[in-house]
Amino acid sequence: MFDLDNTIAESFQPPTHDVANGLYELLKRVPVAIMSGASFSRMEKGLLPALPKKADLSRLYLFPDTAAQCYVYENGKWRSIYKFAFTKEEYTNIMQAFKEAIEKTGVLQDAPRWGELFLARDVQVTFAGLGVDAPPDMKAAWDPNRAKRKKLKDSLDPKLSGMIARISGRTAIDITAKEIDKAHGVKWLANRLGVEPRDMLFVGDDLSQGGNDAVVIPTGIQTVEVKGPHEAAAAIDNILASYSN
Repeated sequence: MFDLDNTIAESFQPPTHDVANGLYELLKRVPVAIMSGASFSRMEKGLLPALPKKADLSRLYLFPDTAAQCYVYENGKWRSIYKFAFTKEEYTNIMQAFKEAIEKTGVLQDAPRWGELFLARDVQVTFAGLGVDAPPDMKAAWDPNRAKRKKLKDSLDPKLSGMIARISGRTAIDITAKEIDKAHGVKWLANRLGVEPRDMLFVGDDLSQGGNDAVVIPTGIQTVEVKGPHEAAAAIDNILASYSN
């Protein structure tokens, strides 16, 4: 299982050639899952075209929207096999809660903006502190210790009954239905494959305490932390080497 942004690809970019070829080789041997806060449409546009055309997509599981959905490839098409969507009332409440929390905390006062502040979908709402089109270096510098987003999350939490606010990426907060997160995706896939989480491996860039990938650790899954596509490619090489030993 792999995280997407800042793991197998730079944020909002396609995977590197080395990573794409590594995933292609992995899919010959074992099921592979990509789990991310990204939408399925972004995976379709940025992730899938980067894979070699002969990749065995029948072994690839896509978990967009922080595992609020899962897609599998069947009969030449991608099919959603589960989905946890918000009601209209829940969506309205989320947006109102963000408006009030931003005003109350002042975390965006004098902050620059690149593009829309929210990516709003029926299964996940993502707040992007500097806008969805912010340059990577500005994202990295804005809230490196998560203090701004923790303040915002603390204001949001009492207003989001039945939902969870999760600090993610470099400027983001993701909202999904309660208990729908990457740990849910790990347990769901383990059950689907008939294995235990301890027999699976998760590769991500943010597995330290409080990191957006750390939620998978209590499932018992093995983990490898990487810092970007270069280290992810090396991790994939190590996994592939284990199959030839």
